[in-house]
Amino acid sequence: MRSVPALDSTALNALKDLVQVCKSKGITIVFSHVNDQPMKVMEKAGFIELVGKVNFQPSISAALDRAEEVIHSK
Repeated sequence: MRSVPALDSTALNALKDLVQVCKSKGITIVFSHVNDQPMKVMEKAGFIELVGKVNFQPSISAALDRAEEVIHSK
Protein backbone atom coordinates (compact mmCIF):
# COMPACT_ATOMS: atom_id res chain seq x y z
CA MET A 1 0.00 0.00 0.00
CA ARG A 2 2.99 2.31 -0.32
CA SER A 3 1.32 4.11 -3.24
CA VAL A 4 -1.82 4.86 -1.21
CA PRO A 5 -1.33 8.27 0.42
CA ALA A 6 -4.85 8.52 1.88
CA LEU A 7 -7.82 6.34 2.71
CA ASP A 8 -11.43 7.49 2.98
CA SER A 9 -14.43 5.75 4.52
CA THR A 10 -15.60 4.31 1.20
CA ALA A 11 -12.24 2.67 0.58
CA LEU A 12 -12.07 1.43 4.16
CA ASN A 13 -15.53 -0.13 3.86
CA ALA A 14 -14.45 -1.88 0.67
CA LEU A 15 -11.36 -3.22 2.44
CA LYS A 16 -13.50 -4.42 5.36
CA ASP A 17 -15.78 -6.26 2.93
CA LEU A 18 -12.77 -7.81 1.21
CA VAL A 19 -11.26 -8.97 4.51
CA GLN A 20 -14.55 -10.51 5.63
CA VAL A 21 -15.02 -12.37 2.34
CA CYS A 22 -11.44 -13.61 2.51
CA LYS A 23 -11.81 -14.71 6.14
CA SER A 24 -14.93 -16.67 5.25
CA LYS A 25 -12.85 -18.56 2.68
CA GLY A 26 -9.86 -19.12 4.96
CA ILE A 27 -7.71 -16.51 3.21
CA THR A 28 -5.42 -14.23 5.19
CA ILE A 29 -4.64 -10.76 3.84
CA VAL A 30 -1.22 -9.28 4.57
CA PHE A 31 -0.68 -5.55 4.10
CA SER A 32 2.67 -4.04 3.21
CA HIS A 33 3.97 -0.51 3.83
CA VAL A 34 0.78 1.24 4.91
CA ASN A 35 1.39 4.99 5.01
CA ASP A 36 0.61 7.17 8.05
CA GLN A 37 -2.80 8.55 7.06
CA PRO A 38 -4.29 5.22 5.98
CA MET A 39 -2.88 3.56 9.10
CA LYS A 40 -4.48 6.18 11.35
CA VAL A 41 -7.84 5.69 9.63
CA MET A 42 -7.51 1.91 9.96
CA GLU A 43 -6.55 2.15 13.64
CA LYS A 44 -9.45 4.50 14.45
CA ALA A 45 -11.94 2.19 12.72
CA GLY A 46 -10.71 -0.98 14.44
CA PHE A 47 -9.61 -2.39 11.09
CA ILE A 48 -6.21 -3.46 12.41
CA GLU A 49 -7.85 -5.71 14.98
CA LEU A 50 -10.06 -7.18 12.25
CA VAL A 51 -7.05 -8.06 10.09
CA GLY A 52 -4.61 -8.77 12.92
CA LYS A 53 -1.67 -6.50 13.73
CA VAL A 54 0.79 -9.21 12.68
CA ASN A 55 -0.62 -8.96 9.14
CA PHE A 56 0.62 -5.39 8.73
CA GLN A 57 4.25 -5.42 7.64
CA PRO A 58 6.67 -2.56 6.95
CA SER A 59 7.97 -3.83 3.60
CA ILE A 60 7.13 -6.21 0.79
CA SER A 61 9.86 -8.62 1.87
CA ALA A 62 8.48 -8.69 5.42
CA ALA A 63 4.97 -9.19 4.03
CA LEU A 64 6.17 -12.11 1.91
CA ASP A 65 7.84 -13.63 4.97
CA ARG A 66 4.55 -13.27 6.87
CA ALA A 67 2.67 -14.87 3.98
CA GLU A 68 5.07 -17.83 4.13
CA GLU A 69 4.35 -18.16 7.87
CA VAL A 70 0.61 -18.18 7.17
CA ILE A 71 0.95 -20.79 4.43
CA HIS A 72 3.07 -23.10 6.57
CA SER A 73 0.78 -22.80 9.59
CA LYS A 74 -2.20 -24.21 7.67
